[in-house]
Amino acid sequence: MVRLEGTKSARVVQVIETKSERGLGTEKDPVREVIQYWDFEGNFLAEMDTEHCLPVIEYEAKSIKESILPVQ
Repeated sequence: MVRLEGTKSARVVQVIETKSERGLGTEKDPVREVIQYWDFEGNFLAEMDTEHCLPVIEYEAKSIKESILPVQ
């Protein structure tokens, strides 16, 4: 089994961070804070929207659980 070794490098970079609200306020689309990162030329770099992260986290947790539990 290949194990991850962790962070290979880190550095401090300057970016523009914006925070805004997104969502309709419904159960399926709750209002939440969305954080975006931009460079100084106005290029979009990344976004953190917790509502979109949940399915990815759930999928990865399920995959890890299945990989470590014995097959029944």
